[in-house]
Amino acid sequence: MSETAYDPSAPEGAAPVGSQYFTKKDAKWIILGGVAFIVGMIPVYLYMREKAYRATCIKNMNGIMEALTIYSAQHDDRFPPLYNENSKGEPDADANGYAYTWVTDVAPYKSDRVDFTCPTASPEEWAYSASPNGGAPIPSSFGFYAPYASYSTQLIDHPETVVILAETSNGGTNDTYDPMPFSSTKYDGFVIGWDNGNDFPDEQTHTVTRLAFPGSKDGHPDKAGGRHGQFINAITAGRMKIFLSPGDMLADYNPAKYTLSGRWQEPVQNKKR
Repeated sequence: MSETAYDPSAPEGAAPVGSQYFTKKDAKWIILGGVAFIVGMIPVYLYMREKAYRATCIKNMNGIMEALTIYSAQHDDRFPPLYNENSKGEPDADANGYAYTWVTDVAPYKSDRVDFTCPTASPEEWAYSASPNGGAPIPSSFGFYAPYASYSTQLIDHPETVVILAETSNGGTNDTYDPMPFSSTKYDGFVIGWDNGNDFPDEQTHTVTRLAFPGSKDGHPDKAGGRHGQFINAITAGRMKIFLSPGDMLADYNPAKYTLSGRWQEPVQNKKR
């Protein structure tokens, strides 16, 4: 049986007109094909977006390290203090919980095109520091490794290895590891500390804290991921860009040298107790 429709008004010899059934069917397949294409492109879009985010994240970290370098050059070759302390040795936060931190000190030295946050980090992961000019607080998703605060940049052992700056999460967000929160403020993501304190590590130290490894809240990296898949970005004292995986949150104490070793080695002045 023919599926073409006869049009009595059509000129003699004109091609037969397809039925409306086929027109709707064709439209349906076109729509379904378009939907399939869009769905298929979503992973590609997400991949490209994350790739762009990673590039921006690294750009921001480089800009922060440049600002730290400029700061240290104007302050006797020393890194900035970690934060202004209260009587308990914790961040001296104002009524809103914003403390004057290394972020506050470094902010005037960075380019306006550089942010203290990584675009992949959610706002819940940000820590906030006081503004140097009394303006809006400054969000950050990068932490400074605590023992090198106020330390001379000229005295760092193995600067190509030791981490100075790495991606962090605030307050255990996304099930990250933060067993030692401050009591003076809910913002602590600007500090990379240890599982047994925020001052200095010792022979009881097993893990560094607040790194942006979702799923690491129990201090074990086995089931943890990274802010960027399975890794986070970090920069060493020698300004080398490196990747850290969840296993890098584990600290290795060297009793012969009274210090941690590898990525989390302490400054020279802390080796002898």
